[in-house]
Amino acid sequence: MNKVFICGHKNPDTDSVASAACYAYLKSQINKEYEFVPIRCGTVNDQTKFIFQKAEAALPAYMKDIYPKVIDSMTTNVVTAEENDPLSKFLRILREKNLRFIPVINKENVYEGMLGVNDVTELFLRDDRAAKPVFSLRADSLRRSLRGTVLNVGELEEFSASVVVATMAYDDFHKHVSNVSNEENTLLITGNRQDILQDAFTKKYPAVIIVGLNEEACKQLDFGNYKGWVFYSPFDSSQTIRCVEMATPIGKLLNKVEPCAPYDYIDSVAEAISKSATKSLPVVSDGKLIGVITGTDILKRKRAKLIMMDHNEATQAIDGIETAELMEIVDHHRLGTIKTSSPVTFYAKPVGSTCTLVYQLFKTYKVDIPRKYALLLLGGMLSDTVIMKSPTTTQDDINAINDLASLCEVDAKEYGVEIFSATDSLTSRSAKDIIGTDFKIFEEYGIRFGISQAETVTLTQLGEVKDKLKNELSNIKENNKLDWMMLLVTDIIKEESQLLTTGFAPAEQILGYKKLEDKLFFLPGVLSRKKQLLPEVSRILEEISK
Repeated sequence: MNKVFICGHKNPDTDSVASAACYAYLKSQINKEYEFVPIRCGTVNDQTKFIFQKAEAALPAYMKDIYPKVIDSMTTNVVTAEENDPLSKFLRILREKNLRFIPVINKENVYEGMLGVNDVTELFLRDDRAAKPVFSLRADSLRRSLRGTVLNVGELEEFSASVVVATMAYDDFHKHVSNVSNEENTLLITGNRQDILQDAFTKKYPAVIIVGLNEEACKQLDFGNYKGWVFYSPFDSSQTIRCVEMATPIGKLLNKVEPCAPYDYIDSVAEAISKSATKSLPVVSDGKLIGVITGTDILKRKRAKLIMMDHNEATQAIDGIETAELMEIVDHHRLGTIKTSSPVTFYAKPVGSTCTLVYQLFKTYKVDIPRKYALLLLGGMLSDTVIMKSPTTTQDDINAINDLASLCEVDAKEYGVEIFSATDSLTSRSAKDIIGTDFKIFEEYGIRFGISQAETVTLTQLGEVKDKLKNELSNIKENNKLDWMMLLVTDIIKEESQLLTTGFAPAEQILGYKKLEDKLFFLPGVLSRKKQLLPEVSRILEEISK
């Protein structure tokens, strides 16, 4: 079944992760055409972990990007051959399946190599016609190629030998065979020649093949103490020689093509495929062959299907968004710059939480909300509306919160305080964690800036960590090539915030907040980045751009 990934923004907050998980459940109830998979593209904070633990729900899996990967486009129904299969079987498969190559595995499905037509041609195209070819053989492969009977089991399962055909008079043959090869490296093919057979069974030949004698007569032969293999061939001598050539185990002819992994990026393997003689690569996981990817597969590469939750700007989306097939957007933020190649379903309303929108969609489709998803939705709403204190809070949010609290049999405000208390204090967290947990990048009027927000139950600890926070803001500004970086630290109890910045003189000179010290401002009554801080930043950027 085709997968559709449902993902919130980078540096995911509780609303982003909870809405993705709950919307995946809703979609699975109303659309059976796809498998809807909630994912996240960043590390979750302690508050989010708390809410999912409270709901006894699994966090969406982490996925760092949705660039096309080998596993999305590879061929899994692969024709294979085993390393001990005779060459005859390999060529028969190529002919019957109209293939150019076959991956070769062992009995445990472990990848051994690739074999194509070009790899076997040198077995038959030798420059020195006078030289006697030496064949690397396995007894089982020889038996399968001859389609005959084993009359005597030899000691060696594998051996190398040249073929000698007994067509001369006994004395001439005996002299000839002594000149051309050692006994240990001779495979004898003979007809109903009792003198030669009896002599052969005293030699150290690794194998003897009998032709021109019916099978029952062969079984009456006395092999004495012969330690080699004896085969009955239903073919004549010339056909039997051909069978010996075709008995070479394909494992002896392998081209050790370096495999790729299922989660390698398509673009990273494209060049290797183009240079490959077979225009393909085996796909291996934990040593086992799981598929093959070809040049044709790359041309037909599958794009990941995606639903964006709690954002609609490419800068905030999972990496690889430009390669995805965007199917839906569910969001409560301002419209950004995302571009699509085809129409998408866009559900957006000016409410305080994306979880509120998902709740409304449950109602629209008349789907009951299981308690664990109700707790997730409630947690996302209480988090994003700051227990309904944020100016972004609407009556729709309040109605949804009250309904879900009743369904879950919890007190909404008490649960909200519990949620925010689950967040570690400012002094116990690293500066990178405080800033990176809820961080978004914007671009307006040619200025690229970032705003992070950290919520706490008191600002008293900010003085102890503000210097390290300012240093980390500067690092993030440089790493992300920003013009301006800010951190909004919000006291949800007193309903006030302080803003730390990296400094951006043209804007900060006209910023409408009280300056406490260099790169630090006091914002009474400000709880919302989206509805209070961002509009003020947009206003001053517009002003300085004129």
